Amino acid sequence: MNITEKHAQPIRSSTSDTSYTYKLRQIALTASTQPIKTLRPSHKQKPIGASTELCEPSEALYSKIETVFWTAKGEFFEDGMESTFSHQLNYSVKRYGGDALEVITCLIVYEKVDPEVAGEALRWLGRINHAETYEYRRWLLERSLSLSSTRVRDGAILGLASMDDKHAVPYLKFAVEKEQCFELREDMELVLKQLES
Repeated sequence: MNITEKHAQPIRSSTSDTSYTYKLRQIALTASTQPIKTLRPSHKQKPIGASTELCEPSEALYSKIETVFWTAKGEFFEDGMESTFSHQLNYSVKRYGGDALEVITCLIVYEKVDPEVAGEALRWLGRINHAETYEYRRWLLERSLSLSSTRVRDGAILGLASMDDKHAVPYLKFAVEKEQCFELREDMELVLKQLES
């Protein structure tokens, strides 16, 4: 059973925002098929009132980011050129940090958005200058190397090339072994050479 079959039912429910986003996080983090043990991005705890608990993205934030992805479906993307979508993605990540990445992860990993838009998002996630979400963004790019769409995998490759982080080497090696598309396999091998040099 693949990920999309396993989670074919919508994950939104009438329960509270906290239980909804907890379920979203659990699904996204258990979806990994990568070879390295520590795939889960680190989630910082932030004080809220008198207690300390994980900050969860609200359903409103989920809807806001989902709308950004859906409205980008008709947008024309040019390689390396900024777009309305890339600006909105950049703003969302910098404004909402890990909460935005949790929503983006759900939308991309569970293929809830157009593959071309998801691929464009992954390209830009590798370029965003935001230290707080760096590990999470890299994790999502590494995770996306195994998704079904060639456009999404291509976006993940380009995002990892932009990050230029040796941490991605074992993920790329694993992806090269599994890749069926000759052109993408060549691209992965080029990025591997870049990272290993």
